[in-house]
Amino acid sequence: MEQNFFRELARTLSRLQGGRFAGAVIMRADWQLVEDESAAPAGWQVLKDRHGLFQVRCTAGTEVLEVTMLLGRYQKELPDKSNLTSQLTGQNDLSNWQVGPAAVQAFTEAVGDTNWIHQGEQPVIPGLLLMEKLLAERPAGKKLLSLRFYHAMTAGTVLVDWSAGKFFQQEQMTAAFRWQ
Repeated sequence: MEQNFFRELARTLSRLQGGRFAGAVIMRADWQLVEDESAAPAGWQVLKDRHGLFQVRCTAGTEVLEVTMLLGRYQKELPDKSNLTSQLTGQNDLSNWQVGPAAVQAFTEAVGDTNWIHQGEQPVIPGLLLMEKLLAERPAGKKLLSLRFYHAMTAGTVLVDWSAGKFFQQEQMTAAFRWQ
C-alpha cells in the first residue's frame, strides 16, 4: 500500500495564514501522484503572486499539490441559487456527504489551518478536506485530480454527482472535479 502524503501537503499549505491570507479561498486545486519523489523537492514554491491571485506548489513524497487562491475574497452571502435538478446528470451515481462543523474543526486542527472562514457554527468546508475525501475514493490507476471551486460550501450535506464530476449544495453547483 502506498503512503499518503496529502495531510502533509495540507499542513504545508496551512503555513500561509494571517494577514493577506485571512479570508482566502481556493479556486482551484490540482493533486498529482508522481513516479519519482526526487523529481520535485519537498516543501513549497510560489508560482504566482499578483492582483490578489496566489498560486503555490506543495510537494511531499510522491505527491504534488498546486493550489490557486483568491486572497481575502470570501463573502458570507451565498450567490443566487440555480435549478439543481437540471444540472444533475447521473441520477443513479449520487452520494450525500455529511461534513459537519466537527469534521471541519478536526481537519483544520490536524493541518494547522486557522483561516477564520473555517470556524464558527456554519464554517466553510476547506477545499482540501473535500479533496482528501475524493482521494479516498480514487479510481485505480488515476494519478491526477483537478478540483475547481465556484462557490463556498458550508458545513452540512454535500451532494456528489460522480458521473458528472460535480459537487452541489443548497441547490447550486459549487465545485467540479476531474480524474486523469
